[in-house]
Amino acid sequence: MTHSTAKPESDAADVIDVLVSACERNAVIELHRRDNNESIPAARGRMLSLREDVLYIAEPQIIGRDARLSPGTAIDAFFLADDVMLHFTSEIISTTEMLRLNKDKRVRGYSIAAPTSIAPGQRRSYYRTLVLSEGVVHVTLHPVTSTDPIQCPIDATPVVGTLIDGSPLGFGVNVPNAGIKILRLYETFFLSFTIPRVNIDITTLVELRQNREIDSIGARSLGLLTVPWPTLRKHNLAMQPVLHWFNEAQRRMLRSA
Repeated sequence: MTHSTAKPESDAADVIDVLVSACERNAVIELHRRDNNESIPAARGRMLSLREDVLYIAEPQIIGRDARLSPGTAIDAFFLADDVMLHFTSEIISTTEMLRLNKDKRVRGYSIAAPTSIAPGQRRSYYRTLVLSEGVVHVTLHPVTSTDPIQCPIDATPVVGTLIDGSPLGFGVNVPNAGIKILRLYETFFLSFTIPRVNIDITTLVELRQNREIDSIGARSLGLLTVPWPTLRKHNLAMQPVLHWFNEAQRRMLRSA
């Protein structure tokens, strides 16, 4: 089994602490084949747990064509910790894990070799796009109360918030603390909003993966993972105008800087 060969930036104890912390907050991790210079396609998922020398990644998604990751494939892995992009090299152990999220739910996942060292790294495709400069973008989260999303009840109370940022993998949304129901991790919602300037209505299925309080503004910050629905192909088609908007928003930010 091949472990990290990146230049060490911390000892083994520090590496474990960083990985455990990332798993506790279900940090996004991006996996790239080492023999492929292209930054895309990549498998992106959430860091779930660390057991001995194995790191488990929940619900990896591949944006674009097949990433062709299979057991034994050497990979570069990237994730954020305290707003710093970290990198390590590793190897795919399995792409067919069934991982337990809670007592009721299991998801498909990957297992990869845990690194012995981690170093600062850079992968531009990983970063979220801030959309605050695009004006206030209101979003509505409609709770899904059935295992079949199409049966989402029309009388369920929606949650209204503001879109903060986004990426091909998900969205960051702020919602007010007052007057909202308790939001539980791994709940699913239909997220709806209108792309500004072009007025395109977007609705996509998402799962709540982060829920933290922001005392200074009396709000909660939600991290929402996109869920391919009803099929991966239709999901990717629906996301195309969103990704185009993110690219244009980045260009406008760079021009105004």
